[in-house]
Amino acid sequence: MYLYLLEGNVADPIPDVLMPLLAAYHAGEKLLLLFDYDGTLTPIVEHPWQAQLAPRTRAVLAGLAAQPHIHVGVFSGRRLDELEQLIGLPQLAYCGVSGTEIRIGGNLQVHPTARDSVQLIDEITRRLSAIEHVYPGAWVEHKRYGFTVHFRGVDPTLIEEVHKRILGFLSSWSQQLRIVDAPLAVEVLIGGTWTKGDAVRKMIEYVGEPLFAFYAGDAPNDQEALEAVTAHGGLALGVGPLAPPAATAHVADPDTLVRWMEALLHALQGAPAGFL
Repeated sequence: MYLYLLEGNVADPIPDVLMPLLAAYHAGEKLLLLFDYDGTLTPIVEHPWQAQLAPRTRAVLAGLAAQPHIHVGVFSGRRLDELEQLIGLPQLAYCGVSGTEIRIGGNLQVHPTARDSVQLIDEITRRLSAIEHVYPGAWVEHKRYGFTVHFRGVDPTLIEEVHKRILGFLSSWSQQLRIVDAPLAVEVLIGGTWTKGDAVRKMIEYVGEPLFAFYAGDAPNDQEALEAVTAHGGLALGVGPLAPPAATAHVADPDTLVRWMEALLHALQGAPAGFL
């Protein structure tokens, strides 16, 4: 069980940019609150295993999900099972491998093309793993239905070179893959599979109208999710300096985002929603 605690029993005032969420809730709309993980709920770190969710962030996610008519989901390029373990809140919805794996209402969905392409991913990652010897600090993260090539740890003078080498190597499979740049990494998925934008639309359909959707993301692979929320008339929030152009509002960093969500939760707890 998670309790929402305000330091000194005082919350920051809700930022103006979040007022449409509060207004929609009091007008009787459900809220669908969706967050990217790395770089959004947690700071970007050198190695993915260092990105642990802060207890304060977990508490506010749990607090929001416990409110009536509010649905919370977390998105990531990570494997779904890894993401669920990091968050530790089974009541949330989840999207893993940037849309390929989705769990909504306890039900798992995996794009069939991705299921059929496991051998191809295995073959490419096996061959690409040699980069770890050529460029110390680079490494390949295998995710079953996709992979990410990380080069944050490479000598800074070689960053541009290693990036070009990765893209050049992957060009042999350009018709079969979806390749997205991430912060000092390249994310690779099977082409034609679901994106984070598709996952947003599936979650909107599951929750049902009327609803107001919100998505917070920090990187190019959040572009389609932000676009999907904007197309639905929701709020697309970019986090940090590298947020994609689809974001219609911005917040400086994950710590500020968490404070904003605490303020939102405090405001939601303070007055009843407009549901009959």
